[in-house]
Amino acid sequence: MTSDYDSLAQDFLAGLKPEERTKLYNDLLALEEVHKLNQHSSYYTFKNLKRAVHRHSERRKRTFRYKNSFNTELVIHQIHEQHFFKNNYCIHVYFNAHEYTYLLIDHLLSALKTPKSATMRTFQEVTV
Repeated sequence: MTSDYDSLAQDFLAGLKPEERTKLYNDLLALEEVHKLNQHSSYYTFKNLKRAVHRHSERRKRTFRYKNSFNTELVIHQIHEQHFFKNNYCIHVYFNAHEYTYLLIDHLLSALKTPKSATMRTFQEVTV
């Protein structure tokens, strides 16, 4: 399964322009930080009684949408869920309209963090 995520990440990143790769990298770093803080936390609040009356409510906090040159689309939703008085945080990851786990984001980040093997230029010393 992880090799599938690796290949998906590599294929998606291959079709992105350098500016889009930089923006994706920055967005994923911010998302990773928020996810680390909130992934295992939940809290109870009585502040929003109107929403608490409903059994389940969801509010999107942020949505990231990227499309590469191969028409492959990555959509990430940060969602705040409320079940009665209990509040949770979650992330939904969609790649070409199929839902994936947070592991895809981890693989995208690790692929972006590893430097590309750029061709090394050799310079010849010129003596005057």
